[in-house]
Amino acid sequence: MQLKLSVFLTLAMSAAQFVLAQDTTCSDIYQQCGGSIETWSWTGPTCCTNSADPTVALTCKYIDQQFSVCVPA
Repeated sequence: MQLKLSVFLTLAMSAAQFVLAQDTTCSDIYQQCGGSIETWSWTGPTCCTNSADPTVALTCKYIDQQFSVCVPA
């Protein structure tokens, strides 16, 4: 019983860390960073980061109601 509880808690903590990591991760260049339609709203990152070249700032550019994308500022 104790081993099962230990495994459950380990898995629960791993899942919580994964969700928290996703929430704080920004989209990379040319990836989606916003948008919505009538019954759906973007739940991913709304910030942008350039992993290939951190010296080039990115901005989340509104394209239309359904899509925003990370592009060089």
